[in-house]
Amino acid sequence: MNKIFEEQLRYNLESRPNWEHGKGHRKILTGHLADMAGAHQQLRLCILGAGNCNDLDLKQLSGVFSEIHLVDLDESALVHALQFQCIPSESAVFVHTCDLTGVGQQLAAWEAADSDADVSLAKIIEQLSKPALLDLPGPFDVVCSTCLLSQLVHLAVNTVGDTHARFEELMIAIRAQHFQTMIDLMEKHGSGLLVSDFVSSTSAPDLPQVPDEQLMQYLSQLLSTRNFFHGMHPGVLLSLLVGNTPLASQVRDVEMLPPWRWDLGSRQYAIAAIRFYGLKRV
Repeated sequence: MNKIFEEQLRYNLESRPNWEHGKGHRKILTGHLADMAGAHQQLRLCILGAGNCNDLDLKQLSGVFSEIHLVDLDESALVHALQFQCIPSESAVFVHTCDLTGVGQQLAAWEAADSDADVSLAKIIEQLSKPALLDLPGPFDVVCSTCLLSQLVHLAVNTVGDTHARFEELMIAIRAQHFQTMIDLMEKHGSGLLVSDFVSSTSAPDLPQVPDEQLMQYLSQLLSTRNFFHGMHPGVLLSLLVGNTPLASQVRDVEMLPPWRWDLGSRQYAIAAIRFYGLKRV
């Protein structure tokens, strides 16, 4: 196990007790996914970065989707999720363990002091420009990334550092690959939902007290003062899927959903979600 993977496993273990705190976030996210299924039957759902599934009501989703595929780096978190939510072994909920970037091992091994550090970082960025080789039984009707992108960018911050000359290039490559992964896993008529945390009460201590009707204005003020996680400005993420961009040419009907909050007990996160659809209509 490398240091990057160990940190993620440690975070998942620490956040397991947050089921009750996260009920509001879980209700909203589960509701969005159920709405994306609509009246269609026999649809297959894929969750990227499922972890402990504290943000997903698996029993409710099992009543909507014919199959649910949970994908994460941490197999123990996925197993815990099924046990905690009392999902029967015969149910159509499947777990898959993989590194969704394909460069986790290389990032963990990267050291700024190495003589070939620049060369190895260039290779990592080049590899991110290509699809990760994922052993997943796609394509799926609905693909959802649950607050995973911020974790992936955080890997770059921890490994390379945000002052490195090629940090922004690395971050942009991670973002683009993640969106492309979602699109590649979708059926041509399918839909995607990118759910991202972009600021927490650590840097925005008033976040928990802001009334719901003032949340949008408050978050806009935070964004205008650059108070958000590296690379996670919701407007920038949206811009990758609209206009004249390589990703925009692969999707349609891109929509930013109203923001909400995720209570993790010790802190709260502001959540943004972008919904989009494949080019083929049903």
